[in-house]
Parts: sequence; structure tokens; C-alpha cells
Amino acid sequence: MPSDCPLSGLQLLRAGVADCAALAEIAAAATDHPWSRSQYRDSVRAGHQCWLLRSDQAAENIAVCVLLQRLDQAEILDLAVVPAWRRRGIAQALLHRLLGQLPAEVGRVLLEVRTSNGPARHLYQALGFAQDGVRKRYYPTADGNREDAVLMSLFL
Repeated sequence: MPSDCPLSGLQLLRAGVADCAALAEIAAAATDHPWSRSQYRDSVRAGHQCWLLRSDQAAENIAVCVLLQRLDQAEILDLAVVPAWRRRGIAQALLHRLLGQLPAEVGRVLLEVRTSNGPARHLYQALGFAQDGVRKRYYPTADGNREDAVLMSLFL
């Protein structure tokens, strides 16, 4: 990996049940609507690809990504980067790496993202994802209302 790669010096690990507390801590630091430890545990047990990105040098957990593969499609279920590590290209590099190691039979990657999450939507568009539709009032908001989810996909 080139030294200017955002993932240089970082370790990408396939997370197990023992890592679920760390995954939940990353999510809690990164978002207002984080996955819980039990949600990560359920994902690990269901066989989803749960990834933990960490800096051994700083002894710090940086990011989490959860992928689900079904036959010829994959879905990004969760992606979170702790605030101190944002705006360094970490999420983009992480997704490039993880999507690049999907089996050849995977031809399409799906995701959904909150309409209010402009930085994530921009990232996904930069990676080539296109908007496929909207799920009305899908996500809960802090004020008790609901927010739309933007459905996106990428053909590999």
C-alpha cells in the first residue's frame, strides 16, 4: 500500500463477537443514531462481514463497516468513522478496499442513507453510486419525527 494511502499504517480486521463493544463505541462517537453492541453482535452471528479499522500505533479504533453479501449482490449496512479521523479519505479508501475484495459474482452493491447525511451521500456519489429511489419516513430522528432514506446502488 502506498505511504500516501489513507489506510497506510492502519489495520483492517474482520470483527468477531468480542469486538462488538468497540464497534458500538465507534458508532456512538460517529453518529446520532448509532448501532448498539447487540446489533453488531447479531450481524456478526448472522455472518455479515463486520470490519474494524484501527490504528495500532495510536491504540485507537477508527472505523467500522458492515457488509452483507447475498448471491450476486452486496449491501453496505453500516459505515462509521470517528470524528477525529474524518476528512482524511478513510471512508473512501475503506470502501474501495472492501468492495474490491468482494467475490467476482457480486455485480451490484446497495445501500441506504439518510437524506440529511450530505457528506455520506457525496462520498457514495464520488464512488459511483447512483440514487435509485427514496424510502419515505424510514429513519427516526432525534425529535421523534421520521426522515427519508435515499436508496443508492453501484454496479461493479
